[in-house]
Amino acid sequence: MIKIEHIRRHATARPEATAVVDGDVRLSWVELADAVERCAAGLTARLPEGRPARPVRAVFLAGPRWELAVAMAACATLGIPCTGIDPAQGAGRLARTLALLDPRVVFASGEHASALDGTEWSGAREVLRIALDHEDSPDPGVPPRHEGAEGAGGAGGERGTEKVRGAEDGAGVRDLAGAGVGAGDGGRFGLERARFYDLLMSEPLRRLPEPLHRESLAVVPGGPRPRVTVRGTAAEGRALLDLVDEFGFDAYDTHLVAAPLWQPLSLQLARTLLTVGAGVVLDATGDAEVLAALVTAERVTTAVIEPGALGRLLVHPDSGPLARTGRLRCVITPGRHLGRWTVDTAWKRLGPVLHLAHITPEAGLGALLTPEESLVTRMRTGRAVLGTTVAVLDGTGAVLPAGRPGRLAFAGPQVMDGYLDADADADAGVDPDGDAEGGGRSEHGPAEGEFVTLDTGAGERRFLVTGDLGVLDERGRVTLTGRAGGVTAPVRDLAVDAALFRLESDLLNLPCLRDTAVVRVSLPTLGDALVVPFIAVAVGREATGYTALRTACARRVPSIPAHVIAVDHIPYSPTGRIETAELLRAVVPILTLNLQLEQTVHQEISA
Repeated sequence: MIKIEHIRRHATARPEATAVVDGDVRLSWVELADAVERCAAGLTARLPEGRPARPVRAVFLAGPRWELAVAMAACATLGIPCTGIDPAQGAGRLARTLALLDPRVVFASGEHASALDGTEWSGAREVLRIALDHEDSPDPGVPPRHEGAEGAGGAGGERGTEKVRGAEDGAGVRDLAGAGVGAGDGGRFGLERARFYDLLMSEPLRRLPEPLHRESLAVVPGGPRPRVTVRGTAAEGRALLDLVDEFGFDAYDTHLVAAPLWQPLSLQLARTLLTVGAGVVLDATGDAEVLAALVTAERVTTAVIEPGALGRLLVHPDSGPLARTGRLRCVITPGRHLGRWTVDTAWKRLGPVLHLAHITPEAGLGALLTPEESLVTRMRTGRAVLGTTVAVLDGTGAVLPAGRPGRLAFAGPQVMDGYLDADADADAGVDPDGDAEGGGRSEHGPAEGEFVTLDTGAGERRFLVTGDLGVLDERGRVTLTGRAGGVTAPVRDLAVDAALFRLESDLLNLPCLRDTAVVRVSLPTLGDALVVPFIAVAVGREATGYTALRTACARRVPSIPAHVIAVDHIPYSPTGRIETAELLRAVVPILTLNLQLEQTVHQEISA
């Protein structure tokens, strides 16, 4: 996140300009600087003095909120890596992730407190746990926060009802410090507890200490075990310049964050916009009505929106006027699973603003499908962002010419330096996929997560090999064609896996579907089969979807029976991944019942 020196610079140049908006909370740059300085002082007083042998790291489990923005800026100022963790992951994976990160500080909002209370790992008893909420406020003049409750016009949550700027009593940031929640008792996570609002009561430090570390960490979602990437913070400056050149960000932008800050893309864009002096609007509701209202009321120009919220926004009637009445010029969202309907509808309702991002925790923001390109190219296509180079490798690791499919590799300032546990992996002879022993190579050349030195025409550079397969055309556009690693056990046949990926790509390019997914299952009730849920473009148009999907499945993968089913919702994670387990829990019982009914009817006819 942004450091105090940048905040002070903006506070001097534009003291009354708004830096952060969260519901009714509006922090000017001056107020943000004061809050960050006090929070940094509060953290310093509660951390070990000097430079401890154990790395000082912080993690957070919270949605986008102004308290988190302040806390992360304070950590950045002190040189403490502050890493977001997906709170929706299971308890076992959460514990393993915390053990890997080994944090000294944990910031958590109230809705995730119970998950932490039930988590045990070797360093849990030494953690400073900081509550971001102030429910049960002793000040009756400051209403409590209720995340996810009815509110905001009945549209998904009352956020930050306390007034900072413009309040009748003229209260500033420090005055909110009295509205803290008790440290509480119970729970096994951490002996030392504090309130975020206690940190805001601290007196600013006269002189900031030397930064403890100069690295940033990011958790890799999915996979057989938790992984954490490591980057030197020096690379953030170059990546920031590239993003500013790519999108033209400046101090007069207003940026909407409608994706969790533990998502690397969301955090990177928020940090970039704040660094150039733009205001940032935080939304944790993901509600379409709230988002549409924020875009209009806050005069939003740029946004990062997670795929699920984007889909809800595009079908909501309030999004209709945004293309005509708003200032919106750039919306970025992870786009691996988004299709033609999303692109076409976004153009009509939001204007030519939607950028579909190809992003991984290891390689960062690698490629973009811009609004103009999306009209003439297939989904899962994009150009490398500024500062990033894409290469396609063959089975030996050599660079392939344009038009030849192979393994994708990325070079640039956003590429990680390595994994946090890389030394342990090397000692154990395990590749980053957790599949191969020793060697570090697979059927597709270098293993996923391996670094290679390549010359693509501009001298030798260090490239990170990914698990994605793709093809690069003569114009520099890359199209994803499949995955070389990280697939589940029923899909180990690489030829079938490639066919399934091509099938899903075909379906994403159909304009008669709002959304779809292709999942291969091996179940007692369905056997080895494809489950293909889809959302029709409109009520009454399901028949067209059934016909199109069945035809495409029979053409691409005739050897595997396909079960096509219309649904109202396809669940996405904030990183753009389809939540396969949740989707199957919803549709498999319906498919099983339909199959049983069909078998009963056939038996009666035969009798």
